Amino acid sequence: MADIFDEVSEDLRKDQYRQIWFKYKKFIISFVLIFVLSVATFKFIEFYQEKKKIEIATLYFDGLQEIKNKNYEKAEVLFKKLIKDADKGYTVLSYFKLANINLNKKDFQSMEMYYDKIMSLDNINKAYKDYALILKITNSPNIKNDDKINSLKPFLTSPSQFQPIASELEILYLIEDKKIKTAKIKLDKLLKQNNISNNQRNRLSTIDEIYFK
Repeated sequence: MADIFDEVSEDLRKDQYRQIWFKYKKFIISFVLIFVLSVATFKFIEFYQEKKKIEIATLYFDGLQEIKNKNYEKAEVLFKKLIKDADKGYTVLSYFKLANINLNKKDFQSMEMYYDKIMSLDNINKAYKDYALILKITNSPNIKNDDKINSLKPFLTSPSQFQPIASELEILYLIEDKKIKTAKIKLDKLLKQNNISNNQRNRLSTIDEIYFK
């Protein structure tokens, strides 16, 4: 008797499942399709992003190789393409490389433009902007020494990793402009600082020997 009840119960359950299936099969199929499509889309995006990263890295190293071979025109094309396609990190690196290419070509106006572009970028580490300014000041023959010193003032008046090198540059520009007394005072002050490297201390001592002994 119990077996009969079990069979009836089983048939009822199967019948209920069939009714549920016929009633909701469109929704169930749609849900499964959406789930499968979502997984496939996610995997495609993941694959595409990984492929894009490899392409961008390859493009960057191709550009470095062209610089090494002194094919500056080809290198410029590659780094300009990177700026259009890559993330902020590769964009910053590409601008630095473009500035360096134009320095090698002695196109100082274009070099300055690329350093200015770095300094105008949003949401990048301030150290990159500071480094771009230091390189612009150091490498440009178009900027007067007084203007260079004025541009260095933010480094000279506040603690910064670039403060020692900015102070050294200021001394050199003062010497070039024959402001020897002021340069000597600043040199002696810089030599007393504890945060300068041994290499810089040696350079400053050499400057002292050449110009002030």
